[in-house]
Amino acid sequence: MLTLLHLLSAVALLVWGTHIVRTGVMRVFGARLRTVLSGSVEKKPLAFCAGIGVTALVQSSNATTMLVTSFVAQDRVALAPALVIVLGADVGTALMARILTFDLSWL
Repeated sequence: MLTLLHLLSAVALLVWGTHIVRTGVMRVFGARLRTVLSGSVEKKPLAFCAGIGVTALVQSSNATTMLVTSFVAQDRVALAPALVIVLGADVGTALMARILTFDLSWL
């Protein structure tokens, strides 16, 4: 029973933290982020690159997904390009993790 309580509280903290990050990102990058995402959803490769770029900026694919979800809910972005942006966000997270683990001792 205690494990279930810990799990539920961890999920609640994750959702709350993501909401705080999304609110902060919208305050800082709000207008520019909307312009970039709405302009990049015309073509799928651009939407994919926008997902990678936003994730590199925010450092969280979860926050990027929440942002794109809010844009879909507001009808600023259609569903199909939003899925491509989310896929780009996931790839961006994997790329950032890979880049940050390179051995730089040879420098």
